[in-house]
This record gives sequence, C-alpha cells and structure tokens, in this order.
Amino acid sequence: MDNKQAVIKQIIIVTDGQSNVGGNPIFVAKEAFQKNIIVNTVGIIDQNQKEEKPLEEIIYIAEAGGGIHEYTYVDQLYQTMQSVTYKTVNRTLQETVNKQLKEMIGQDLHDMPPESRSKILQYIDSFADEVTLQCCILMDTSGSMANKMMMARHSILDLMDSFKGRKGKCDIALITYPGNVGEDYKVIHNFDDTEKDLEKRLYQIQPRGTTPTAPALRYAIELIENYHGESLGEEILQLEETMG
Repeated sequence: MDNKQAVIKQIIIVTDGQSNVGGNPIFVAKEAFQKNIIVNTVGIIDQNQKEEKPLEEIIYIAEAGGGIHEYTYVDQLYQTMQSVTYKTVNRTLQETVNKQLKEMIGQDLHDMPPESRSKILQYIDSFADEVTLQCCILMDTSGSMANKMMMARHSILDLMDSFKGRKGKCDIALITYPGNVGEDYKVIHNFDDTEKDLEKRLYQIQPRGTTPTAPALRYAIELIENYHGESLGEEILQLEETMG
C-alpha cells in the first residue's frame, strides 16, 4: 500500500462543559475506537476558572476513544487543535511501528540502540507529514459558548489553513451541537464541501440550548464511515528499508 493511501481518522470534540442530554458519550467514544476512529477532546476553560472539574468528562471520553485530551483558553484553541492532531498522528504511527518491530525483531522502539531508534523516529516524522488525515471537528455550540464563538470560528479557519502546508491530504468536516431548534447536531462542513462557503456558514452558527454530545459523536462516526478512505494499516510502513 502506498503512503498516500494511508488514512488516520480522528474526531476532535471541542467543548466548554459537560454533556447533559442524549446519553453517555464515553460509550460512543469506545464504539468509535473499535472502528479505528480516534476521539480526541479539547476542553475550553475561562481565564478566571479556578478548576477543570466541570470538564472532567473529556478525560474519560478521550481515554475511551483512544485519544488525547487537552485544556485550553479559547484564544489558544487553534494551537491546541493543531497540537492534538500532531500528537495523534505521531502516536498512531509509533504504535504501528512498535507492532511491526515486535513481529520483525521481537523489540519495540524503546529497546532499540539509539542510532537505529533515531532513524526510525526520523522516518515517522517524515511519514507523519505525508499520511492522509480525515478529521471531523465536533464543536459545542450550546448557550455557554456564546462569548467564545468568535474566537472558535477563527480557530477552525486557521486550522484548515495550517493543514494546507502538509504534503499529505487532509479532509475536514465540521459538526456543531446542538443544531437547529429541536435538533441534536448540524453538519456545517462535510468532507467533500468546498472551503469558500465555510466562513459564511461559520458566521451563521447561533449558540443555544443544551449539550447533546453523544448523539453528535455518533453521527460524526457515521459521517466518517460513509466517507471513502482506508484506515492506517501496519503494512504501509516500510521499516525494512529504514533499518537497512
């Protein structure tokens, strides 16, 4: 399989609070991970917020979804989403490499001599920029997000711009939750949509209502599954050449 065919699938949940309707998102995150979709979470905290307890749920969602959780202020949201994505790609590739090394030589990266380990880590860094990303951002737009939406909009646009610098393809979708009145979620930008309408759609988002994380997450899984693409497989990493 060619490098460009490899796809890492991830969902990034961005929220400033705990889900309160629609079921348990932790169970849904576990289902996603079983389908080779990584669920990452970003908790937005206020500058005057003294503790992160209201956002504890994001830890358990990320753990169940095989992902990473981060806390951030809204003005650092773009950098945090970018960092989470970078860490996800590198961690996924390292796990794949370790599995292959175990099968090939009975060792993982930590057991290897420094020179060999350095070569493989350089290979992972290079490959990380080439592997295709399929990223669905799940944005909390409940009432408490009203004063954060301006910065959140800019963060999403900045993230999309930053991905243009990658060698590998990056497909992005954006789902907000809740959706219109009476709906749990709304697709703002699908994987096949063009970018030109995204900014206009972002400014049409009206924060309101509750936080139905589980139904939105379930739909994000469906959206990813219905989109063409192939999950990352161990066979794509040509370690024999790297180690030779």
